[in-house]
Amino acid sequence: MGIEIGKPARDFPFCLRPPIPGAADREMIWGSVLGSAGVLGAGWLRLGLPTPLCPFHALTGIPCPSCGMTRAAGALLRGDLPGALAWNPLGTLLLCGAILYVAYAAVVVSLRLRRVGWTGRCGGGRWRLAALLLLGLNWLYLLAAGRA
Repeated sequence: MGIEIGKPARDFPFCLRPPIPGAADREMIWGSVLGSAGVLGAGWLRLGLPTPLCPFHALTGIPCPSCGMTRAAGALLRGDLPGALAWNPLGTLLLCGAILYVAYAAVVVSLRLRRVGWTGRCGGGRWRLAALLLLGLNWLYLLAAGRA
């Protein structure tokens, strides 16, 4: 009793689906968007161009939930994962996830492989609550660490 290709298991929220002819290729679109943004952002940081200031921090004097993301991205570019995690742990995990998604998208699009599909059987409310909890914990870390 295994998982059939293209058919999700009873409670498993993902399945493998073939590319749908004529439909928008989400992996190509989002892989291209994230990949392009990553290349542009990496080039911006490598050239040492000025980075924008955080309006929330400028107004309140406290770090916003995403403070340190630019410095975390710079640390990742230098190969300094512990430094990136110190600047913004959640942001670093999101950046690593984006890198993995771009690699996945490049492979499935170029080789015309089956795509990972979402079945919607996962309880979206729990995922949203988990995301808000992670964001809140990350912000508490930034406040406690004095990131600014």
